[in-house]
Amino acid sequence: MEARSYDFCVEMQNIHKFYGHVHALKGVDIKVRQGEVCVAIGPSGSGKSTLLRCINQLESISAGRVFLKGELQGYTEREGRFHPLSPAQIAAQRRVTGMVFQRFHLFPHMTAIENVMEGPRHVKGWPRERSRKKARELLTRVGLEGFENRYPAQLSGGQQQRVAIARALAMEPDVMLFDEPTSALDPELVGEVLDVIKDLARSGITMVVVTHEIGFAREVGNHLVFMDQGQIVEEGVPRTMLANPQNPRTAAFLSKVL
Repeated sequence: MEARSYDFCVEMQNIHKFYGHVHALKGVDIKVRQGEVCVAIGPSGSGKSTLLRCINQLESISAGRVFLKGELQGYTEREGRFHPLSPAQIAAQRRVTGMVFQRFHLFPHMTAIENVMEGPRHVKGWPRERSRKKARELLTRVGLEGFENRYPAQLSGGQQQRVAIARALAMEPDVMLFDEPTSALDPELVGEVLDVIKDLARSGITMVVVTHEIGFAREVGNHLVFMDQGQIVEEGVPRTMLANPQNPRTAAFLSKVL
C-alpha cells in the first residue's frame, strides 16, 4: 500500500470513468483539505454522484489516482506498476469514508438504534453495549433522542435520513460523502437534514457534498465545484463564485437555480 505525507484529506488526480462508451468523468482533479466542506453542484448527469462513488470505491476508476489522507485507493504501486487490491483490502479502505445516499437504505426490520449499531458491531467488532452507547449518542446528536426503538416505517423521510447520517458517523470516518441527501425529501423536511449537516461542518468533519441546495453551498461550503458533462468547469470560494461566476456555463446554470 502506498503511504505518504499529505496536504489534502481527499485528492483526485486526472480521474476518468467510462461506462462502456459513456465517458462519465473526464480528467477530474479535486483537492479537499482536512476539515473542509467541498460542495459539488451542476446539472443532472454531470458526473457528481459518480465522483463520490469513485472516492468511496463503489465504482472503480478507469484512469487516474485517488488518495485519502495520502493513501492510494484501490491499488498498490510497485516498481511503477499498479496492482488492484483485493475486495477485502478495498472494504478495509472504505471504512475511512462514510456515505449518505439520496435514498436512506435503512434495514427495515431493524430499529433506528439497531441500524446505527450494525456497522460498529459487525465491521469494527465492538461489543454490543459499546455499540449501543455510541449509537444512542449519535441519534441524540442528529436530533432523534427518544426515537431509538422506532422502525424506519415509523419515521418520516427526514428522520430516516438523519438515522442514515448517524449510521455513517458510527464508523468514525475521516471523510463524509453526501450524495444529494435532501433530494428524496418533501420540501418541509429538507431543513432538518441540512441543519444536521451544517452542525457536522461546524465540528470540523471533512465533507464532500453533492447537492442542489445552493443556499447550503453558499453558507456552509469552503470550496465550490461546478460540474458539467463529466468535467469541472469552474471552482472557487462559494460566495464569490455564486455571486460572480467566471465561466458562461456556470453563469447559465446559476441563472436557472438562483
